[in-house]
Order: sequence, then structure tokens, then C-alpha cells
Amino acid sequence: MKKILFSLLTIVLWISTLNAQFTKVGGGTGFSSGYFFHEMNNDYNKSGHIPLFLTGIYEISLPLHISPSFTFLYPHVTKEFESKTTVTTMMLDINGHYVFNSLDRFEFYGLAGLDILLAWKKDKYTGPNPAIYKESDNAIGLNLGLGSYMKLTDQFDLFLEAKYLVSKYNQFMINAGVLINIDWLIKHENTEL
Repeated sequence: MKKILFSLLTIVLWISTLNAQFTKVGGGTGFSSGYFFHEMNNDYNKSGHIPLFLTGIYEISLPLHISPSFTFLYPHVTKEFESKTTVTTMMLDINGHYVFNSLDRFEFYGLAGLDILLAWKKDKYTGPNPAIYKESDNAIGLNLGLGSYMKLTDQFDLFLEAKYLVSKYNQFMINAGVLINIDWLIKHENTEL
């Protein structure tokens, strides 16, 4: 775990030294195919399917962007007789975007990047001998995918992204959300939106 945190900190510091401009921030939701905790194919080991995420865009130069994000998968809860199992997931991603075109209203990009997945499983038993068992796991993986930005107004962009996470916990994700254009807000900070 210390190695993962150290690696993440190193990447974040490296990114901050680049001559980059933080241009957009936002968030949204989507759908994930999910994974099985510890790769055990039981329904109670399945992760959640609904991600909630926050993301940002660093514009290095026109075809290249860096996009850090934090994702929380809504926990999957299974209740059976006198037991309750919860699988909770968080992901930290640092993706690079290569913008294929930069039109006035649309941008299409390919993405590749690093994913750090943190997972927890909690089994709670009630009845004559109540007990709680907790397990955790983590995995480092690779994100590969495609996405698009669509300019709604000068202040807001809508985006759609599809990616596949290649790791111990392989999964496919489709995300959609809204980005706030920080550049526009900075230029117009003394005027009303």
C-alpha cells in the first residue's frame, strides 16, 4: 500500500512540474461491468455497478491532456438470512488524452493511463454468534479507451467516455458528466455568469 501511495504522489508531483494549465473540472456518473472481489465468482463478492466520479483536465499542449480522476463505485450489498456482505470500491486514475481533432463544438480523444483500485469487503453476521469480518485488496491497472467533449456553452462541456480497465479486477466502464471551463471563469471572474 505504501508503494502505491508513493507512486501516486510521485506522479502527481511530476504532473505539477509540467508547464500545464488546469482548464476544466467536473464530475458525473456512469455504468461499470464490475468485478469479483478476490476473483471469487460468487454474487456476494460482486462489486457495485454505478460509479460517481470527479475529474479534471490539464491541457499540456493542444493534442495532449492529462486527466486525474477519483471514482467511487456505489457499494454492492448482498443480504442472505443472517448475513450481510458489502463490497466497496474507490479508484484513482491518471489518464493521458490524445485529442484527434479540435473542432469548435466537439473533441474526440483516445485515452491511456494508470488506475489504482482500492477495494474493501465487509461480512456482517447476526444471530446467536454475531461477528464482523473485514478484508481489503488493491490493484494497479491500465486504462484504455475513447471519449468525446461536446461544448454546451462557453462555461460547460458535456463529455462521454468508454474505457476498459486491464488489471486483476478487469472491468468495462462508460462515464458521462459535465465539465466546468475554468479558463472561461478566470477570464470572466469580474462579470456575471
